[in-house]
Amino acid sequence: MAFVDRLRSVPFVFEVVPPHRRAGERAVASLVQRVQDAVRAIPQIDAVNLPEVVEENYAARPLYRNLDPRAFSRMLNQGLRVETIVDRVVPHLGGMAGLDAYVRESLEAHGVRNFVLVGIAREGVTYPGPNVAKATARLRELTRDRTDVACGNIVIPERAGEVERLMRKTRAGAQFFTTQVLFEAEPAASVVREYGDACAAAGLSPATVILSFAPVADREDVQFLEWLGAWIPPRTAEALLDHRGREPGMASMDVARSTWARVRDAVAGARHPVPLGVNVEEISVHTFDLAVRMAREFAALRDAGAT
Repeated sequence: MAFVDRLRSVPFVFEVVPPHRRAGERAVASLVQRVQDAVRAIPQIDAVNLPEVVEENYAARPLYRNLDPRAFSRMLNQGLRVETIVDRVVPHLGGMAGLDAYVRESLEAHGVRNFVLVGIAREGVTYPGPNVAKATARLRELTRDRTDVACGNIVIPERAGEVERLMRKTRAGAQFFTTQVLFEAEPAASVVREYGDACAAAGLSPATVILSFAPVADREDVQFLEWLGAWIPPRTAEALLDHRGREPGMASMDVARSTWARVRDAVAGARHPVPLGVNVEEISVHTFDLAVRMAREFAALRDAGAT
């Protein structure tokens, strides 16, 4: 089943960072095998999300240290059909022509049919590529005859004016949104509820909001997630690292389950509910097994009807 057809029934996504470009053949093959094994073991996974890892220099030029998500997607599909989602930071593309070339190449050469178009948080910089709303509208135009193609964007609940951004992107054609990794129910729950109300007032069908969670094993994981933009209040950070004799990472399982339940219940009780989904992220190689374990737990919740 195409991922787009799962968007209204609690889509379940597993996110894996593509390997470093300098990784050896054996390391890459090992990661491919681990991801394929996870997909086989957890059939509830609807898609594997592959983020684009990019850094910028002082002149805002991009540096790509990791494999192109599309290349990694092709590797994952060798010997096993894996529905994948590839992320792309669109402001770094060469204008609208660059976006057109990227979309056509992704569809025709790589067999990709699910996209997350990502913007830039850096202010005061002029980029060659389009903003996310314009890129989304163009992708939907280019794929208007492809009912199996899904286009998503990112939602950052802590950002001021986020509901208005969601509305612009929904009007442009976004079919789903993925959050940054969540460790608290608020402000995500309020933003999703307000988004549902705004869509109802505008006569729009809301896009699915996929809530992201990730296991945390140590303080370096917390610091890395904060660097990525995740909001982790000090008391929550302490709770994540309070192992209390348990295996590292188990506290983050508790936080993820609790956060999911609170957002789900808040949205379910809203006047205009918004479809939700789950995304479990592997943020580094050393948390891969923990991420698989977290994915198993969420899969079990979905099977039990708790999602």
